[in-house]
Amino acid sequence: MVKILMVHGFGVNAAIFEAQTAPVRALLPSHWEYHFLQGPLECGPAPGIDKIYPGQTYNCWFFVPSLIEFQSVHEYLEEVIEDEGPFDAAWGFSAGAMIIGSLMLRYAQETPHLPPPFRAAIFQNCSMPWSATFDLGKDVTPLVIQHQYIPTTAAEADRLLEAEHAKNSTKAAMLQDERNANWEDGELIPPMMRFAYQKIHEQDVEGGVDRNYEDYRAHRMFPEVDRVRIGVPSAHILGAKDPLYELSATMCEMCDPKVSLRHEHGFGHEFPIKSQRDMRKVGEVIERTIIRADFA
Repeated sequence: MVKILMVHGFGVNAAIFEAQTAPVRALLPSHWEYHFLQGPLECGPAPGIDKIYPGQTYNCWFFVPSLIEFQSVHEYLEEVIEDEGPFDAAWGFSAGAMIIGSLMLRYAQETPHLPPPFRAAIFQNCSMPWSATFDLGKDVTPLVIQHQYIPTTAAEADRLLEAEHAKNSTKAAMLQDERNANWEDGELIPPMMRFAYQKIHEQDVEGGVDRNYEDYRAHRMFPEVDRVRIGVPSAHILGAKDPLYELSATMCEMCDPKVSLRHEHGFGHEFPIKSQRDMRKVGEVIERTIIRADFA
């Protein structure tokens, strides 16, 4: 029997992900078992998802991609693995795929002599991973605060970071030197992020936590900065019209190319349900990846 951990994307839930993956899973061996994990945080629905699946609670894994939040995400996954596992593979969509990659890269960095948490991984419409430790990734905190686009290359990230510091030296000084700044009350938080920070603030008040600058440090991983790679067989499903296409392609670079398979369909940030050919190809790539893991 093959046991797979299923990790949904931002703004859906375990039941929705079960419905979304049903057409593909119908093409896979019937003896495979799937464990659908629910994100621990409530949030708004992903764009358009409330029209397809109305009246539900929508969930996510984090509000801000900070080191401290990703430490919590990793701990949550590790608890599930310990309580419900072991799992042969993990299958994630979008943010769900990204946190699987984040966890596996951390294990590859910290404990390369030990077995990884999964023997195979399926990354569908995946973004580039955020780190849970200072030892991985580039510090892009100023860009996260300003809600700027985080590019796919470290060189471009450096250029944007330099521009951000040059644009406003006062804010740059605060970002670099004021370690006790409470961002919930600051003008640095853009409107689009205030909901997330307010949620964090409510949790902190309830839990008696006093956050500071270090709690919001955000490290984005880049293949040219982080030399560690995911060494297990991996499947990569990309959408040619997906806004995350370049991020998905870059995530491919963070896996061992000798044991990676890739399928690119002509749709966006979605399951290619309108194309039977693409659905068959997605199923084939996933099945071949799991078979590779069985014989690795």
